[in-house]
Amino acid sequence: MEEGRNMTHEMYIESIRGTVTLRLNDDESRHRLNRAKLVYGSGRPGVRGICFYEAWNNSESLELIEICAFGEESPLQLAGTTIHELAHCLAGHAAGHGQAWKSAARKLGLKLAMAAGQAYAAADFDPVLLRHIRNLSEPTDGRPVSSRHPPVVIGPRPCSQGHGTRGGKSRGPGSGSRLKLFICGCTPPVRIRVARDDGDFHALCLECGQDFRRQNAKP
Repeated sequence: MEEGRNMTHEMYIESIRGTVTLRLNDDESRHRLNRAKLVYGSGRPGVRGICFYEAWNNSESLELIEICAFGEESPLQLAGTTIHELAHCLAGHAAGHGQAWKSAARKLGLKLAMAAGQAYAAADFDPVLLRHIRNLSEPTDGRPVSSRHPPVVIGPRPCSQGHGTRGGKSRGPGSGSRLKLFICGCTPPVRIRVARDDGDFHALCLECGQDFRRQNAKP
């Protein structure tokens, strides 16, 4: 094995990224993929990964990519999902799951890329990349399990300025949350709220393959 015994999930997906970005000849593309914020998070059951376009700022607008623990099936799937999401970053928001995205996935070593539900197999990967994946130690920091208890969600506290102000508890002008609501095309839809004053937010749902779209606020 190329890596030591104490392989975490975070180390594993970073190793995949480090390997596939070396396949790119374009310095600008390598820079964008290496600078994207790549995290191993909880996600939600049934979702393997998601790419939030231009949702991370570090002196430049970058992608925020989450590889989801609750969608984890195997190390090969983790590798495939990481490449899938990095291909979104490389292809750009307008590509969706079209030919430009599939071409980006091939450049990164994923010969077969499906929009959703892919059962990753050895034949889906470039042989050199597959050899690297198999040489990696599998993550040893545990595995996700279904929780018996609902998550504890910590939200912002009510505004100390009181009623009728932004963040306050009344229904006066400017009260309530300033987060914008976006939904995807699933039935029922996945709902996410984003703190973007300009209302411009780009993300793709890997369940339905559709962009999250802004919901108008109720009167």
